[in-house]
Amino acid sequence: LSNFRFPDNELLKTGMPFSVREFEIVKLIASGMDSQHIAEKIFLSVHTVNTHRRNILNKTGKNTVAELIYELKDNGLL
Repeated sequence: LSNFRFPDNELLKTGMPFSVREFEIVKLIASGMDSQHIAEKIFLSVHTVNTHRRNILNKTGKNTVAELIYELKDNGLL
């Protein structure tokens, strides 16, 4: 439990209800990684990564992750 930290300061800055894992995936997408590479890097299945991506879009109301990343970068959050 000592490794569990919540709330995460970076997540609080976004004002968006991301889980820690979802925010990690957003940052990896922003760095240019696709679902396959993200899955390999954080030891998840591609299906799980894609589920996180879908949940991220549902939570934010964005049509694409690129829109979300643009907004986060524009606001200095990524």
